[in-house]
Amino acid sequence: MSSILTEDISVFDLGFSWAKGKKNKKLFVQPSIAGEAQPMFDTNIKPNDFFYEDTMFVGDLALRQSEIKYFTLNKQKSEAMTSEIILKTGLGYLNGSKKFNLITGLPILFYFNQMSEMEEMIVRLADSNPFEIKKGRSSFNKVKLNIDKYKIVPQGYGIAMNHLLNESGKIQNKGDAKKKILVVDLGFYTLNLLGLDGLEIMKESTSLFLGVEKAYKLLRKYLQELVGTAPAIYELDKYVISGTYEGKDIRHLVAKAFKALAIQIQNEIEGLNINFDMYMIGGGAARYIYEYLKLEEKSLYGQLDQVNGNEKVGVRLWGSNMLLRA
Repeated sequence: MSSILTEDISVFDLGFSWAKGKKNKKLFVQPSIAGEAQPMFDTNIKPNDFFYEDTMFVGDLALRQSEIKYFTLNKQKSEAMTSEIILKTGLGYLNGSKKFNLITGLPILFYFNQMSEMEEMIVRLADSNPFEIKKGRSSFNKVKLNIDKYKIVPQGYGIAMNHLLNESGKIQNKGDAKKKILVVDLGFYTLNLLGLDGLEIMKESTSLFLGVEKAYKLLRKYLQELVGTAPAIYELDKYVISGTYEGKDIRHLVAKAFKALAIQIQNEIEGLNINFDMYMIGGGAARYIYEYLKLEEKSLYGQLDQVNGNEKVGVRLWGSNMLLRA
């Protein structure tokens, strides 16, 4: 294939807390949760609710309506019981049965020792039998995933590439591309510290089990002390975003929990003993630690920067037949 458009590329970031997918301008953003399907009133079905077959609810629908929910922190993503259901639902929604090239990622720590397992899962998805999904109140749609090529990149890489590359996959910030950059990619379970030196991934790049989960464990403890109860860890997002729980203002507790996490992250960054020219702080919860990180030349990136950047990586890889240096 000599050229490819973005509509031929599907990006999927299977996080421990959120699953984010993109196909051109079409998005799939759902909590990484599946749940047993059960009878529900049609009036309770929201436009962005997802169903897998007639047996499973996916994402926000599972959070709201499933009595039995499946949420995992299994470090082996390809073995996590929710992974295949979420991937099939998300990729099926984004692509239908049309052929596409897939870009996905793994935490740096798992990049080499889980690569073969992730590749096997992608091949398994491509070889899987047709299945049915539906969104909202529409009818079920039968899908057969048609994956052509795929590329697995280390997490954090897409954040940097979204800044450095343009929509055609070419370098747009040539000055920054020559700099020494540290991407601080805050996930739910892992913290990725990805260093780039003139676009080359540095050997010091690593992942740590120092993600949002650590702050949420502290927050649950604070909530127990405040009101005598706390939601499950996979249900905390909505309370953190709203800043309230059981009628109480918890914004100060959220700040306290994330400040403690930020101090630990600061220590890990300083422990690298490397002077970076730029620090890119990314991830859905990055805004909660950003102000506490004492770093020069830092900038904040959001939940979708990773998938947007990985899409540009796909265009650079397949659109111009260039190989990634990663």
